[in-house]
Amino acid sequence: MAVELKHYRGQVSILTRIELFFDLLFGSYMRDYPKRSAGRIKGERKFDPDRQWVFLGSKTSMISVATKSTLYAVLSDPAVDTTYFTPNGYFHRKTRLTESLRWLNAFVFDLDVHGESVPDVLDRCDRAGLPRPTAIVKTPSGGYHVHFFFRDPIRATKKTVRLYTAIMGHIATDLGADLAAVGANRIFRTPTEESLVYFQPVNRYSFDMFKEWREINHPFEPSSGRIVSLHTENLMDHPAVQRLLTMPCSYGQRDIVAFNLALAMKASGWTQQEAEVALRHWYDRYCAKGAPAGKKPFSQRDAIYKAQYVYRNSRLQAPKAEMIRTLSGMEFSYSARIRGESAKPRSERERSHLCEWGEDLLSLLHAEKELSGTQQELAERMKCPIASFKLVLRQLKDAGKIIVESRKGRGGVTIIRLPEEPELPAAKDELQYEKTSVQKTHVETLVVIHADFRQRKVMRIDRIHRCEQLQLPDPDPPD
Repeated sequence: MAVELKHYRGQVSILTRIELFFDLLFGSYMRDYPKRSAGRIKGERKFDPDRQWVFLGSKTSMISVATKSTLYAVLSDPAVDTTYFTPNGYFHRKTRLTESLRWLNAFVFDLDVHGESVPDVLDRCDRAGLPRPTAIVKTPSGGYHVHFFFRDPIRATKKTVRLYTAIMGHIATDLGADLAAVGANRIFRTPTEESLVYFQPVNRYSFDMFKEWREINHPFEPSSGRIVSLHTENLMDHPAVQRLLTMPCSYGQRDIVAFNLALAMKASGWTQQEAEVALRHWYDRYCAKGAPAGKKPFSQRDAIYKAQYVYRNSRLQAPKAEMIRTLSGMEFSYSARIRGESAKPRSERERSHLCEWGEDLLSLLHAEKELSGTQQELAERMKCPIASFKLVLRQLKDAGKIIVESRKGRGGVTIIRLPEEPELPAAKDELQYEKTSVQKTHVETLVVIHADFRQRKVMRIDRIHRCEQLQLPDPDPPD
């Protein structure tokens, strides 16, 4: 039975804490009413490029909603299964994929800790250097889902989703949360009045704050951002991986174990066909069959799909050592050679870099001292696109490496030449001493040079003279 919503100035009024929870989470880019109703109320009907769809339901069947009125009606209807929901929004109502994400609204972490209380969860946040969460939802298993709402949703570009996932992984590690629940496309328990054990609407944070947290607690190492392409050992021969491949796999771990086994096989140089055969054998002998009541069964087809997904995704190269240690309960690490492809020679490339065009221009100026002509003629002489030539001219001029004079009008030309080097004293220091000796008098001249080294220009030279009496040694006595 759908709830009757109250209207006030064209907006849906908030009736419960759960509605306030979702209003804070999705309110920025979720309209109040469906498109037709909104057109009658606001007098306009147009496409909304910022609209987000969110999903609710069970793990096997979810429905999508895009308005607050529909969301609140679904939540209040006991006939509709709303066990799980997606905290982030999508641009497509039928596909719940990472590629179809439109808005990132919050970080949510799955704490599978039993026997802890809400103050214990808050202590975990304090020890990790994190702010207090926006909400904490207790799960039926005794764990918690910890929510950190963003003050302003973040557009889910590919680059932002990668950064979001990386930061989420670091926070999950420091909190002791489930690393398998890390990702922008995850589902979490829908809060109810009983399960929402902690809710502070004022605790909302900017995404930049979490970026700063990552920079302080997990500074980026350039070497770790490069692509691992060739390993110095066969990961499948490691005892920890062999244990995963041969030990019984129970409910709740089959999906993540199959995924990491496929990664290890790919990193070890196995072909996709070999990986599919090995995972089929693993499923038949060691994987638990069926599923608990109300859960989706894990089939042999699902296990083979993990290999297909890993092998067609070029960004997936190897499993995380920490994940293998967690799943196997054994020590595990591996070394890797880093792929560092050198740049192609210029002769093999279709285009040149701006720095290369700049070097060509400076070399030509050193040879001819001065260049004159229209910019189009000079660009054609260097075989450089006119747009790149103008950009190179501006960069070299701003750097003080060339002097550019333009004569406009009919027959106008551009004259390019190198700047004249200032005649500076031979010494490099600002203070230089010139010493001259007379027979018994030492004349010391102090030279103070005032120079602007950025402009390569001597501003002023001051000379200060002073004399000192030399103490000459006595002549040797005659023989």
